[in-house]
Amino acid sequence: ARRAILNAAGEIARREGWDAVTMRRLAAEIEYSANFAYRYFAGRDDILLALVRDGFTQLRDEVAAAAQPTKPSSEPAAGRKASGDEGAAVRRAGHAYLDFALADPDLYQLMYSLGGVRVPVTDTWTEGQAIGDIFIGLLAAAGDARPEEDVLQLWATAHGLIALQVVGRVDVDAAALHALFDNALTDCLVRALAPARSTARNAATRERSQR
Repeated sequence: ARRAILNAAGEIARREGWDAVTMRRLAAEIEYSANFAYRYFAGRDDILLALVRDGFTQLRDEVAAAAQPTKPSSEPAAGRKASGDEGAAVRRAGHAYLDFALADPDLYQLMYSLGGVRVPVTDTWTEGQAIGDIFIGLLAAAGDARPEEDVLQLWATAHGLIALQVVGRVDVDAAALHALFDNALTDCLVRALAPARSTARNAATRERSQR
């Protein structure tokens, strides 16, 4: 029943926006009494908070799964970089972030207060930070000496592109959005991983000279 209430809230939002989600509307949507939802939630804000937390959990799981090594044949579609560089996991995770937002833009808007309805950031800080921590770990593992700063730049770019598309300020399809973000990923990774590559080359040169 709890999941049915959350699903109904999402359906109403997709049709009419988050402002239309009320306890009375939810009761009508699932064809129960007006007090039914109160068995599971304290009120409308509690339902929205549950949706945001579930959304962040799903996003975290999808980003983490995408970061795992894949065979070349199962790499993302044309327009995205194939694996083979130190930042391949970062690329896959980044594109998974975009895919999540594009697949359910209404939920993404709610998660990041883009749809006119706000859920206090402090209430879901831990869930949101868990996603950033995945990217920080991936960049650090690739050799980035300042992963926190680079994650902030990448997130701002991805979030900005999504927000602009959601509000209709850019007229591009999903493939074009991914291509734009991949360019930003390339710029970030080239800059962020250059010192690590330089250090590795110097170490290899020293080793060869000592033979």
